[in-house]
Amino acid sequence: MSTTEINNLNQIPNLIKNNRTQPILDYKECLFEKVYVETPVDTDGDGQLDLIAVYLRRPKETLLGHQIPAIYVANPYMLACNEDWYVTYNVDKDIEVFPQQEITKEQTAAPNRLPLGSNTTHRRGTKGFAQTAETEEIPLECISDWYSYFNCRGYASVFCGGLGTRGSDGLTITGSNEEVLAFKSVIDWLNGRARAFTNKTDNIEIKADWCTGNVAMSGKSYLGTMCIAVAATGVEGLKTIIPEAAISNWYAYDRYNGLNVPPLGWQGDDIALLSKYCCSRAMDQDDYASIQERYEEVLAEMEISQDRASANYNSFWEERNYLHRMDDLKASVFLVQGLNDWNVKMNQAIPFWNQLVKRQIPRRMMLHQGDHIYIHNLESSGFNELLHSWLDYWLYGIENGTDIVSSKVFVQSNLDQRLWQESSDWSPEGTLLAQFPIPESTHKTFTDDLSLTGFDREKNNFEEWRNRLIIEDGAEAYSLKYLWPQEEDLRICGTVSVSFSAAINRETAILSAMLVDYGSEKRLLEKQEIAEKEGLIWGKNTPIADWVRFAKEEKPSAYRIISRGWMNAQNRTSNCCKEEIESGEFYSYTFEMVPMDYTVRKNHQLGLILYSTDPEATERPFKMTKITIDESTIDVQVPCIKQGQAKTK
Repeated sequence: MSTTEINNLNQIPNLIKNNRTQPILDYKECLFEKVYVETPVDTDGDGQLDLIAVYLRRPKETLLGHQIPAIYVANPYMLACNEDWYVTYNVDKDIEVFPQQEITKEQTAAPNRLPLGSNTTHRRGTKGFAQTAETEEIPLECISDWYSYFNCRGYASVFCGGLGTRGSDGLTITGSNEEVLAFKSVIDWLNGRARAFTNKTDNIEIKADWCTGNVAMSGKSYLGTMCIAVAATGVEGLKTIIPEAAISNWYAYDRYNGLNVPPLGWQGDDIALLSKYCCSRAMDQDDYASIQERYEEVLAEMEISQDRASANYNSFWEERNYLHRMDDLKASVFLVQGLNDWNVKMNQAIPFWNQLVKRQIPRRMMLHQGDHIYIHNLESSGFNELLHSWLDYWLYGIENGTDIVSSKVFVQSNLDQRLWQESSDWSPEGTLLAQFPIPESTHKTFTDDLSLTGFDREKNNFEEWRNRLIIEDGAEAYSLKYLWPQEEDLRICGTVSVSFSAAINRETAILSAMLVDYGSEKRLLEKQEIAEKEGLIWGKNTPIADWVRFAKEEKPSAYRIISRGWMNAQNRTSNCCKEEIESGEFYSYTFEMVPMDYTVRKNHQLGLILYSTDPEATERPFKMTKITIDESTIDVQVPCIKQGQAKTK
């Protein structure tokens, strides 16, 4: 649609010029409102459909009848969290041994149940209507100032904590159908299909007449996860999503091949704990008293269903696997992921991307060198310009060429952060699957015994453990290491898999693999530094931000971990089923490491380490276990690309 055609619609005058929305609106003059959207669920069991508090900011020009699109953030963290309730699970324990199981994938299907409260017949009556619901602005946690950039350019921003958060009804049940349907109802309200009220008691209804019905969802981590989950419902009006460091499969977030493997840095975390952490209704004691008994029952059910004992995939996790609900997804996707994010790892973004490719969903992806961060103010990324054009195209219908750009993937190089490697897909064209030969062909045994590694369970001295495992002498007692010198730069871009045959002297074991870049170099850090102080002005009277870049190590480091992978030896053929192991018997094992895009510099060495307990990631057994590997069976498959074949920007 041309600029003239758009401006002839019910849009804010002079907002669009040169095929771009312009920063002509004053952020300080925006309305800040609070409404309560009616959801289709009753999770707290009070006989009424749950209401969820929604905060929104929209330009005052909408009071004159002008309509605008909305950027919506579903954010369970934003109204504070129960820090005192965050008590992690004990991970210093032996891995439980299970008898032979005969569980099929069909038996892990999502439960065939109606969402809680679907049969609720009571409906609130409407006693009147309001045009606005202005409220005093309150601080919202985990909300970026980035949205002010778009407020000044004719976009509303909409924020919702969801079920069980402070001021809302219901219970926080992380990842569940109920949570997703509740967040979806906000888009339904923005499109006139659901109701909202000015408060929870007076039944004064308020409509979103100011909204065109075109909605984007955005956010990082849990927030980005809900982008994917809601989009997978196929809700009308959701035109695009911008998930950053988002979970597409909750099992792969908290588990890995039959092991409890939480996000690195969050040992002992799990999904029931996250639900409890985010249920900020508990901060209002009188309010929480009305739901406490019911919520404790729900949490107890989650504790059982998440099944930390076996860590198997089951119907609980299937309900939270949005990769299996992609058939209804229609919204375009701009996916953002940190290559050094070991909280929400690359094994969330890449399977989701592959599903988008399979279904030919309009898409873009940026892979940056950060960890669990936003990149709105990352120097050299061009992120804001890309997103501005993306949202103008999908929400305003501006024909700016976004739909015909050939480069769909932008990968920031770990060798030069100013270099963004472009391609039409990931892995890029020209990626080959390389095998790295193991020269030895004997049987070698190592012992899983944390006391040998220098790890202290009380101190959690992870850095010392890593250094001992990777570069110090003596690690051969508890690991196997293989090195391959590199005569030219080697860009690894894809999912590395490792296979081997092993015998174990017990009924189960943890199997781990690590890919390492060996070589002295001042490498990029995940830590950021200021590139330009207060150099980023989002718009008129908006907050001001610093431009940042990634810092470099002050002294050369000897190595960098590229990727890791893990497996419960009893889950050698399936993540939903345990198989018995005969002591001393050789079995074949194959598992994937976390997908990665990383360039090993010329004259460095690529290293593979096979080991057992990973104190940063897995549970930490006390029993000693001996693992014997037939070196002639080790097979390492590494997707890699020759430098110079991918485009850069």
